[in-house]
Amino acid sequence: MEGDATRDFDPLDSLFFEDEQDDDVIESVFEEGPYNLPNPEAYPTFLGELNSFANAETAEARIEALFNQMPTLHAMLYSMLEACTSPVAVAELEAQVSELKQHHHCIYDPSTLADLLERASAIRKTDAEGTPLDEVEQEPLRVEEDGVEYWAVAPAPDVHWMLTDDGRAKLDRYHPLELIRACVAEDARYPEIYHTVLRLCARDGGSTLAVIGDAVDDEPVLQSPKRFATYFVDKLERAGAISWNGRWCATSAGIEYLDGIEEAEGSR
Repeated sequence: MEGDATRDFDPLDSLFFEDEQDDDVIESVFEEGPYNLPNPEAYPTFLGELNSFANAETAEARIEALFNQMPTLHAMLYSMLEACTSPVAVAELEAQVSELKQHHHCIYDPSTLADLLERASAIRKTDAEGTPLDEVEQEPLRVEEDGVEYWAVAPAPDVHWMLTDDGRAKLDRYHPLELIRACVAEDARYPEIYHTVLRLCARDGGSTLAVIGDAVDDEPVLQSPKRFATYFVDKLERAGAISWNGRWCATSAGIEYLDGIEEAEGSR
């Protein structure tokens, strides 16, 4: 569309994978990356240390920085890593991400998210067998036309995405049940609030923010300092306990966590 303001917008420009930086800009890890974090004090410590692309010297550090700077997209990014455990066609991965995006506010299209993961060295382009594209050797084709034989360049192999070793290590380190426990433990004053929110989301059909707010916003423990349902919903989502699919629903890890605390309470 003529005059489209987003045509020349490159979200990757904000990722400091390269050495070019504006010397006039004061360095701050919270000004970098595709997802800005204006309040560093609000960053959940249970998610680990906040890293910067500016000083990410290894693939592991770049991957951590990418995830830390896109906290609301963890479920989508981990789903992409899971899909890439074996070679997955580009179109197939993009279709899966498009399905996930129906329930997530995300400004990035599937190909951009894949590009971000590639630039962080979490995934790489391969052929259908998992051989990196830069290592694929294509034999030229012998072609005959009008009785004349000649060599022709073989067509490029179909592009697939596959995890790198660092991407696989990131996926292997993902233990949402442990994150949920750490999330609740981090706020020692509010375990019952977290449990109430999670139980509401575990109901058949999930729950809404309004219903959750009606259940917890007036609790005495939330009056000073004042906390609202959104605070707990946000942290549980980041921990992988709940997800949004038109309503807030408990994930399998969230349900497993609830089963664990109910079992512990029943054994007392």
